Amino acid sequence: MTNLYSGDFEPYGFIYYNGSGTGYYENAGTRTTLPIYVESFRIYKFIPVGGTSSRCRCIEILKNGDRRDYTEYSDGNWTEHEYSPRQDVEAIQIYYKDVGDTATGLNFIDVTIDSFTSENVLKTTTVKTGLTAIPAAKLNIDLDPDAERLIILDRNSAKRLYYGKVDQPFISLTLPAKYGIDPLLTCLILDDDLAYTGAILDGVIAEIADLSQ
Repeated sequence: MTNLYSGDFEPYGFIYYNGSGTGYYENAGTRTTLPIYVESFRIYKFIPVGGTSSRCRCIEILKNGDRRDYTEYSDGNWTEHEYSPRQDVEAIQIYYKDVGDTATGLNFIDVTIDSFTSENVLKTTTVKTGLTAIPAAKLNIDLDPDAERLIILDRNSAKRLYYGKVDQPFISLTLPAKYGIDPLLTCLILDDDLAYTGAILDGVIAEIADLSQ
């Protein structure tokens, strides 16, 4: 999923850190984005376009209306940064252009993996190196031999992430990266013949994986 961001706060100026909070200083020739709304625990990248940029200062706008300095990025020429918002963040503003910089805009890109990747697609005899990391979550499940169906749910939304017949004792699934950060998964196994009651494993955390490897 890609969201090419465009838009600047007016009057033109820049956000700054003042030690105890955040501020905004009007100054022609500098640029700060409008608030960019984000989703918790997704993975974003942002890149200056149209030229170079020597500034990257960020403010997180929280769901309760407060603002918080995000001081992970230092001043200096940059080409790309990565960002993953915490659960209390609603939006982010980025000061990305100083007076002497030539950048004309900013690409804000959602790089989160949103769909399953079939296991056989991951199998390859070619070793790929030097690729950009592609974060995901791998869920490895050892199944009860009496289980005949497997259901995996997002425990917050009740969205069904997987449903299928069980024909092997081990299953490996690839999920969006957020499922490797917090206990967001619920796994259920069922016996078609009702000889055994169903079983549930709640609050499961998958393992973080890099699909570029």
